[in-house]
This record gives sequence, structure tokens and C-alpha cells, in this order.
Amino acid sequence: MVNSQGFWSYVHADDEADGGRITSLARDVSGQFKMLTGESLALFLDKDAIKWGEGWRDKIDSSLASIAFFIPVLTPRYFMSPECRRELQFFARQASRLGIKELVLPLLYVDVPFLHDDSLSDDLIKLVRTFQWEDWRELRFVDVSSEAYRRGVARLATRLVEANRQLDKANVTATALQFEPLVEMQDDSPGFLDRMATVEETLPKLAETVESIGRDIEHIGQVMREAAADIQRSDKQAKGFTARLIVARKVAHLLTEPAERIWSFGNAFASQLHEVDQGIRLIIERSTVEVQQNPDSRVAVCTFFEAIRSMSANANVGLTSMQGMIDAIGPIEKISRDLRPVLRRLRQGLTTMVEGREVSDEWVQLIERAGIPCDDLATTT
Repeated sequence: MVNSQGFWSYVHADDEADGGRITSLARDVSGQFKMLTGESLALFLDKDAIKWGEGWRDKIDSSLASIAFFIPVLTPRYFMSPECRRELQFFARQASRLGIKELVLPLLYVDVPFLHDDSLSDDLIKLVRTFQWEDWRELRFVDVSSEAYRRGVARLATRLVEANRQLDKANVTATALQFEPLVEMQDDSPGFLDRMATVEETLPKLAETVESIGRDIEHIGQVMREAAADIQRSDKQAKGFTARLIVARKVAHLLTEPAERIWSFGNAFASQLHEVDQGIRLIIERSTVEVQQNPDSRVAVCTFFEAIRSMSANANVGLTSMQGMIDAIGPIEKISRDLRPVLRRLRQGLTTMVEGREVSDEWVQLIERAGIPCDDLATTT
């Protein structure tokens, strides 16, 4: 059996948002692999493998050139990360070229709505669909000591063991995976005007989605406040846990539809955010050259920048409130089996949206780096 090496590709912010569970999962899979085979799995985690001051991109490139497994941890933010996209594209095509697609094991960690949208023209998403992924959307919430989590880890490690055996049978060593110039696919990707049209069409839809989410969250808050008042009244009357259970069942009934809508809105939000992301980045990146070539365009550019800043600020306010709701839902899920599936659905939808906050934050950072002065325009208008 060849020396087993793997690359765990993930977005750092996703790992931080989940309390380090993504990197912990990588180490658990590595440990399980060793238990199943008696051999070590050298799993490349850039947090562990890159020392301060080391050229991180060169280090990643050299590691990608010699690995035998590639595990991308898929989230909406993963496909918005240029580096993650580059890593996935590199190894997925190498594995396809060798005819051993099992070497790529995508981990669906958070629902990625646009993976199921056939209308999107993203070549990388089309490529990912051709691989068989492991579904961790529910397992990411379970306790790491639970049977479900341990079975999930064992299943991942078993698939890696089997893929490694196929690599052996094919008599392909890790060096066969070293970088070769890849034949570029026919370039039918969206151009500048295509992306601008998408931004123009999708931004109003994104705003409508956020407004709809806000209305449902307000309704849910009202239901929860009324439930708390009902419980206080029943406690004063010493009606006991039976009365509390009745309230919990009532809340579960009242929240079923809005929780389902928020889950659906969360998926729409992630998909719409993905559609406009590349276009907005492209506009910001081209703005400096545009203003240099045509100084009169600075007014239009600054107006656009202000709209993006405002959108990001409003999103942060709403998403911070959603994060508070997510934190509050966890303990409540445990008090009633009637509430559990409804609140879990609600939490999944809210989590999908909160994880998109970094995208709009990055837009603002790109605007700041563009260095186009807009303050004088703001004070004179």
C-alpha cells in the first residue's frame, strides 16, 4: 500500500464559526484511518503544516502535487473562496484524469443550494456534482462522543481506505499526481457584461429575501414571547410540566411554517449571494482603473460603493440578531421532542444566512483597498 497522504481543504472562517470542529474532524478521521489500517494518514491541514512566515501558497501547491486524497469541506463560503476553488479544481481534475474519482471525497458540511441548481454556469460546481460526497449537514450538530458522530467518522475513514486500495491496484504512486499543465476547458464562463447583468437582476431579489426573512423572524420572536408569558402564567397557577408541554406543542405548531420558510429563504440567500459575489468583486476591482481613465465616473463608483457598504452594515445588524437566535435555540431544542425538528430546521436556515456575513464584509474590505476617495462627494451632495 502506498504511503497515505491527504489534504483537508476548508474555509478557516467556517472552522472558527463552528468552534474548530472542522479541523477536529480531520484529526478524528486520520486517527480512525490508522486504527483500520495500522498505517498513518498524513493529513495536510494548513493550520498545522504552515509555520509563521512560511510561503503558504507555495507550501499548499507543493502539498497538492503529492497527495493521494483530497477532502473538500463544502459550504456556501467554500465556493466563494478563490483559494479553496483553486485547490479543488487542481486535484479534482487530476483525479478525473487518472480515472480514480474516489480520491476526491467532498464533505457536504453545510447545505449548498446552488449545488442543485442546474441553471448555474459555474464549471467548478458542475465538476463537484460528478463526485460522490458524504453528507455531514446533520452530523455537524451532534456531540463528538455520540455513536452517530463516531460512525460518521468511521465511514469517512473506510472510504479513504477503499480509495487507497484502488490507488494501489491501479499502481499509481503519489508522484503520479504531481502537477501537469492542465488542458483548459473551453472558456464559456460568464464575461463582464454577463456578470453585471446578473448583479443587476439578483441584487433586488437578495434585498427582498432579507426583508422576508426579517418579517418571519419578527413573527417568531412574537410567538416565543407569548409562549414565555403562557409558561409564566401556568407556573403561577402551579399547573406543572403538563402545562409546559402543551405550550411547547403549541409553539411547535405555530413555528412549523415560518421555520420552513426561513430554511427556504436561507437557501435562496446563499444562492443569490453566490450569484452576485463575483460580479460585485469584479466591479470593485475594476473601479480604480475606471476612475483613472474616466475621472467623471467617480461619482457613480462612489454611489455603488456606498450602496454596498449600506447593504453590508444592514446585513451585519440582522445577521448578528440571527446569531443570537441560533445561540438561544440550542438549549430550547432539548426540552421537547415536538419542538426539536422545527427548531432544528429554523437553526439550519439561520446558520446558512449567518455564514454568508463574511462575503459582504469582504466586499467592504475590497472597497477600502481600492483607495478611491469618496468623502468629498458625500459632503458636497
